[in-house]
Amino acid sequence: MMINSLDLFFRRNKFRTRVLNERASVCPVRNKYDPYFNLWTVTSAIAELSEVLSNHSKDYDVVIMDRGIFDALCWFSWLLKKNHLDENNFKSIECFLTMSRWRSVVDLVYIFTAEPKVSLEREFANLLTRKTGSIMQPDVLDSYKRTIEESKKRYSSMFKEIECINTSKPSLNEVNYQVTNSILSILLENTSERIGYLDRASVAQQREKYFSYSDIESSDLGLKFDVRQQVEKDNTKLQPIPILVITNKQRTKVLVVKKNKKQTSNQSPESQRILLYLGGHIRQEDLIESGDKDLLSVSRYALHREVKEEIGIDYYPEAEGNPICIWDTSNDRSEKHLAMCHLKEVDFETLKIKLDKNEFITSGSTKSGKVLEIQELVKDHQKLEGWSKLILTRVFNCVLPGEQDEINI
Repeated sequence: MMINSLDLFFRRNKFRTRVLNERASVCPVRNKYDPYFNLWTVTSAIAELSEVLSNHSKDYDVVIMDRGIFDALCWFSWLLKKNHLDENNFKSIECFLTMSRWRSVVDLVYIFTAEPKVSLEREFANLLTRKTGSIMQPDVLDSYKRTIEESKKRYSSMFKEIECINTSKPSLNEVNYQVTNSILSILLENTSERIGYLDRASVAQQREKYFSYSDIESSDLGLKFDVRQQVEKDNTKLQPIPILVITNKQRTKVLVVKKNKKQTSNQSPESQRILLYLGGHIRQEDLIESGDKDLLSVSRYALHREVKEEIGIDYYPEAEGNPICIWDTSNDRSEKHLAMCHLKEVDFETLKIKLDKNEFITSGSTKSGKVLEIQELVKDHQKLEGWSKLILTRVFNCVLPGEQDEINI
């Protein structure tokens, strides 16, 4: 009932919401003590979540899971304690459910508890029987409540935020208010995007605009985060931008894109320009998925997230590889951004992409989302932005006719 109230509230206030329904009530496994019961319910929930993440990652502002991943972890922990599950299988299930891929998209976990007596009173309130079920029994409810408390301690460091509410005394409206207020706070925080930056003074100035990451790598590089608006206007902060160039093995073709007008300001070097790369800023959420504060490690996961969002494919840069950096300090805007460029060679005949319509132009006679010949891009190099021109000359060894040495990015 509370989920329906939340869904209605957000929809009426123009938020795009999606509710992933609770699966236990439709589970075909009858025995609730059977681990297959919880395996079915949680994998069904993950299947639904996976479809949303893959096909609609930018179509919703709020996705609500009723009894999701954390709930499953609690139940499997309880089954382990009751000897309905062995330790080896529990560890395998736990490893799967605590994958960073799931946890990184969970902004808030709510745990709603109640005293066993209150839970039973609510269970029987609208029923014509006082007969207890296999789970709705005082001793079972009491032991499961203790397991929830233990699980909160065990997994608190793995999730961004876990809040526990004892619903024994508060009214439904009071609980709804508390939950809605928390979710609105998270939405406000997500709207105020926090991006990664380096202290510019800690990065050794390079003589060339195009150089290996190993030339600047040192123990002094520390990735920090702040609100994007504050970072963008601060000349002392250098923003690392992981990007990916997708080409064929012969390096005669490349995937190009063009940003939507609403995604770029008129002052942006990407505005109305063809790009030879995908990617974007490192966000604070990338820290959770990478599990590491090292710039190179976090940037790999940031690039995976960006490429997944932008064209729908999974790509992780090789851990042992060093990206090529592009840093143009010749103007105020470009000197605040450090491109960390990776290259992926593919077979374009088998590559299937789904261009994000919110980010890129996808209609009309646009070349955005198309695979173009390198020589065609050389002829039309005036339509490229700065980083793309430098990629064309340094990665693909092209000579741009009439182009000056200085390239503003």
